[in-house]
Amino acid sequence: MQKNNGQGTGLANITVETRTDGTTVASELFATYPLRLHLTKLPDHKDENGSSLPKALNCYILGYGGGMISGDVNELNINVKPHSKLVVTSQSTSKAFKAISGRRATCVRTRAKVARSGLLFLVPQPMQCFGGSKLTLSTDVTLEGLGCDESFSEDDDPSLLLVDWYTGGRENLDGGRWQLSSFHSRTTVSICESAIFSDDEAASKPLNGIGTEKSKLVFRDATRLSGGMELQKHMRNYNIICMVTLLGPKLKEVASKFLATYSSRRAYDEKEDGGEEDYKTPTSSSKTMDYNQGEGLNRQDEGLLVSCGTFQTCKEGRFQTGVVVRLAATTLEKAASFLSKHIGTLGGHLEDDPFMEILVSKQGVGETRTNVARMSQLEPSKERFSLGLMANSYQMSPNSIKDPSMSSKTPGDCLKNGMNPLTLFQLVDSCVPSGGFAHSNTLEAAHQLHLLDSSGRSWTCALSNHIWEVLLNTVTSVTPFLIASCQLFRNHYHQDGKGEHSQTNSILMKEWEKLDALLRASTTSHVASRASATQGSGMLRAFSSSFHEIAPILKSLKRCTLKVHKSLADCTGHGATSFGAVCGLLNIDDKTCCSMYLYTVLRDMVNAAVRMNLVGPLEGGRLIHDLSVAVERLIETELPRVLCCVDNSNGGDNDMHHVVQNGQISTKALDVECAHQICPIIEILSNAHDRLYTRLFNS
Repeated sequence: MQKNNGQGTGLANITVETRTDGTTVASELFATYPLRLHLTKLPDHKDENGSSLPKALNCYILGYGGGMISGDVNELNINVKPHSKLVVTSQSTSKAFKAISGRRATCVRTRAKVARSGLLFLVPQPMQCFGGSKLTLSTDVTLEGLGCDESFSEDDDPSLLLVDWYTGGRENLDGGRWQLSSFHSRTTVSICESAIFSDDEAASKPLNGIGTEKSKLVFRDATRLSGGMELQKHMRNYNIICMVTLLGPKLKEVASKFLATYSSRRAYDEKEDGGEEDYKTPTSSSKTMDYNQGEGLNRQDEGLLVSCGTFQTCKEGRFQTGVVVRLAATTLEKAASFLSKHIGTLGGHLEDDPFMEILVSKQGVGETRTNVARMSQLEPSKERFSLGLMANSYQMSPNSIKDPSMSSKTPGDCLKNGMNPLTLFQLVDSCVPSGGFAHSNTLEAAHQLHLLDSSGRSWTCALSNHIWEVLLNTVTSVTPFLIASCQLFRNHYHQDGKGEHSQTNSILMKEWEKLDALLRASTTSHVASRASATQGSGMLRAFSSSFHEIAPILKSLKRCTLKVHKSLADCTGHGATSFGAVCGLLNIDDKTCCSMYLYTVLRDMVNAAVRMNLVGPLEGGRLIHDLSVAVERLIETELPRVLCCVDNSNGGDNDMHHVVQNGQISTKALDVECAHQICPIIEILSNAHDRLYTRLFNS
């Protein structure tokens, strides 16, 4: 059924269920202009034993236009009922055209619910972002959780395969690739604690990205890109960014193969796949990077960078491991070929290989060669450390960062309430045994995979650019949780000027655990999550011994972090929330807390570079100084943007008045749901660290 619902707005609903005879049918199929839904399904076939293998129902999303323009809003609602299988894909790459001034951003929303024993294969073809486009994507998936029924076994868990990918536009038009205006994407996976297709309306309400009272958020990925020269430099030659999420028993075999191949070191005493010659160990110790062999390691002319990680769900003592595969490719065909090779028809569950259609139709563009020679032709940035990567991450009033309480403050103003500066020095002292020196924060992986490009530049320049990208990514993805944790404890213990141990500690602990759990769900790299949890535990142990006045509450937090499950992937007590708690208990203001945390990230990365012999200790000291000045400027001018993001891309009014008061961020304005990453290559490198043959660091 089709119906006109107004220009630029499309709505589509599909519900599939399995009949008593095992046939999968669509019990609901609804679409409004400009969307259409087309269903296909081949007859079930017999396996070797003569048993029927029911195929998934295929649903193609069709559009009447050639693409989407400003103001277009498409919504897709998917319901997969028990024992049903559904494949959702599209006819071709979706195109987002140049934004029209005064109109809202192009918006695509997808909500899906999958019941027990159901399978959802959500693989729309990639979104192509043309120059000057503004695009917002959101995908929220709810799975019927463990424990909904006593007879609910592990094999009855729902299964999900989600592919989220996008391209940088066209090479020879719109100023080149990655010239989009803004790109916002959010993907969440939640486990519902009750039957999702019951009559209870509260249980069936769509999620808003942070879960509900009856659901638990287990995975959250948020990306916001700002197009331009800085993003083009960050992406190197890559034009396709892809994330594949796999969860459930029907995907266990595929997920295990991904983990075995792309999440650990391969066997170097065996031949390469495809019958290549035995790998010869380099004779020179300076060629350590050449030890790394395998697909997706940014080898010359391969055009592919792949990493794989895990996330974990737990309900009533039962564990379920999800797998996240991230890849960057130079062409759409290379990305589709990789996915077709490793996923294909999903062991016979699917009618056709959805990725093969891309290869047959050759929708992708030619390979890009946006290398150093091309970069040298681009207009250089006026500043060495540019904020271009986060320029359009936030939609807010241009006067919001001109609040006098921020611009007129001096470093001495941060030392309020008689705070001893020696206390601040102790918090950032490199002698604190928090484990920071054991982690390189993607630097080692970037170096070994030849992504620290120093052609025509010094190592210091290439190194500083990479560290700056990591710092910007940390600012947008981690500092909202850092400040939220700091405010939580500061407001609780110091709002009355007492700082006493109260009876409300149990409530405080629960709020902190919720915040830490949201950070864990938002940290999609198992390597980064493992490193963060290790450092957080070290901070609590070290500072509980150093500051006796806050030792009782820190020991309580430590006991909370010890309530971990059997897998490191489900550790609690991450570095940002733990450090924020310490600063809040010491009554340190938000800006100082943020400055100290970013300084420790910067310091540890530069120290890692010195240990890797990329720069000398004197050059490293100068690098720390230069980057520290840039970080302080970033905090002075951009902190309210990061911590108090209110997205008005849909025309909403963003009032930032009274956001910053006396150097503190308003608790009501703070929004951890806006935390996101702005550097896709950094996210891929984070998981790629476990694939390195030789490693000095744990991450």
